[in-house]
Order: sequence, then C-alpha cells, then structure tokens
Amino acid sequence: MTNIRIMKKHLETNVIQPLLAQGFTGKYPHLRREKENCIELIAFQTNKHGGSFTVEVSAVFPDKENRNFVLYDGLTIDDLTVWNTDNRYRLKGMYDGWFYYRDLYSKYIFGFGKDFLDICENDNNPFIPKGYKLVQQFNENTAEQICNEINKQLIKAFKWLQKFENFNS
Repeated sequence: MTNIRIMKKHLETNVIQPLLAQGFTGKYPHLRREKENCIELIAFQTNKHGGSFTVEVSAVFPDKENRNFVLYDGLTIDDLTVWNTDNRYRLKGMYDGWFYYRDLYSKYIFGFGKDFLDICENDNNPFIPKGYKLVQQFNENTAEQICNEINKQLIKAFKWLQKFENFNS
C-alpha cells in the first residue's frame, strides 16, 4: 500500500469518521457542519508536490453583515469551503506547519531555522545531503501518530472557532 493510501485510510478512520459522528457532513478533503447561525468548515489541503498536508477550519455566517466569504460567479452557499473564507485557523502541523506522510529529514540552517526534506517512498536509495538527519520514518504507526496529533490540534481549532462564532453572533 502506498503512503498516501495508508495516510488516507488512517485519516478516514481516526479523524474524518469521528468528525462525521459530531455532525459534520461531506467527504475528504471538505467537511461542513450547519448550525443555527453559521456553517463550520474543515479542509484538508494537500501539498501540491505531495507528501504532506495541512488542515484548516473556518466558519461562514450567511445572515450576518460580516459573512466571512464572498460568493463568486456560480458559487452558492452549499459550495463554500474553507478556501472561500477570509478568516481561518490553520493547524500547526508537526513540522513547519505541515503533516508529512513520507520519510522526513531535517537540518538546522543557521539564521533560517530548520529545513525539511521529505523523501518519496519510490526513492529506493535516496541521496540525503550532508547534515540532514531522519526525524520521521513513515509507516502505519506514524500515520496513527499524525491522526492523534490532528485530533489534539483540532481541540484548539474548535476553541478558536467557538470564539470566532461568538464574536460574529
């Protein structure tokens, strides 16, 4: 099974199913929960180069002056995702704001902090530049740890969301 399939399987079981049980609807990568005064949104954004993703939450207020979104041509309230909102909360990830589902190497670069290098599973004998060390070896256990970290960070995200909703009530 490929890394992306392993990660998606664990996300579905450990993150998305519990969110659906809490009243969210939709499917990966976009979930939503309709409440009396707002619609809560969650999005899983995959890195365009693959190997990592981030999670963002937001809410829209269709009946308020500060709706937190703009409808573009052909877009309806039912089509809105986190990416259509102005204010959102991004989970901090595990490394540099992202959750990686590849082997990950790190090196401290003076003045710039840490640099991360993720190695694709297809690279049988990857060239690792001098000074980089393995900080994460991806496998089923790592996928489980990533899901646990997402659920932990979602607690803070939902607190932010509640404050945001209260402010806009």
